[in-house]
Amino acid sequence: MKNNNLFPKSTNLNTCLIVFFFLNIFSAKAQEDESLKIERFIYNTELLRINEKGVIIPQLDRYLNQQIKNYMSEIFFDVVESVDNIIWQSYQTKINTIIKSQFINYFVRVQIKSPNQNKEFRYLEMIHYPSTNKIETFYVWNPEKRDFELNDQEIERLSYLPDLKKLLIENQDTKPSIDEIIDEYKDLLKGINNGIIYFNKSKEDELKQINRLISDYIIKNYQNIEFIMNISFDSYFTFVGSYDRFHYHTFIVQVKLTNFKFPFFLEIFYNPKTKKVKSDVLWDNDKQDYFRPRSNE
Repeated sequence: MKNNNLFPKSTNLNTCLIVFFFLNIFSAKAQEDESLKIERFIYNTELLRINEKGVIIPQLDRYLNQQIKNYMSEIFFDVVESVDNIIWQSYQTKINTIIKSQFINYFVRVQIKSPNQNKEFRYLEMIHYPSTNKIETFYVWNPEKRDFELNDQEIERLSYLPDLKKLLIENQDTKPSIDEIIDEYKDLLKGINNGIIYFNKSKEDELKQINRLISDYIIKNYQNIEFIMNISFDSYFTFVGSYDRFHYHTFIVQVKLTNFKFPFFLEIFYNPKTKKVKSDVLWDNDKQDYFRPRSNE
């Protein structure tokens, strides 16, 4: 694989902005730093257990439950009467060449203060970052609706995220095992050099096959591509929930289009479980550029 500069001087500004958006959109939530160790992700994943019905059983943490209760009492002091239940939802991680992040999602059932003494319950989502022990939520209280709702910034962020179900990654019949996810972590460990992850070193045996899959997919599904200039590893993402598990790699592909002097970029998703690649990036003929459709459009 060539080690080309991902952003050569000839690249137009709009394309650069789009690629930087692709590279950073997943890090808007739960971004941490390079000091996190993949070994920590392996350890946390090994703590998860699967019962005889195939459902994930998380480790209980009474101290964390109290932290969440205290947080709710502080942030929603005028709204929440009591925290009724805290339910583990999922453990998620993201690893790219520099940044590593992990977070756990919880559903929280709360009793809200009622003027007529009726018991009213509402639900919202909480996020816990194990490495910093930070807790936060993207929900705000709407007094008119008397309910919690996502804030505008989070709604905007979610609208740009890819549809993982359409990409044949999320909510699929074929799910990776916990051991398969741990194996991917261990492979990435083999590719670390001076704190930077190099996918081509950690997955030498698979890289040629993955590059061929990506190349064949691009040539088949996109028009006017003169040739593929470079394929670069971007990130590895995992999701382990009570009833769903998935993981995927993303690659940034630099392509040369017919009648264009500057390069363009595509984001490609690779599913290690099914060994398939797919993308949701489309071509806008009017703007003469690639884009990802927003989920709210």
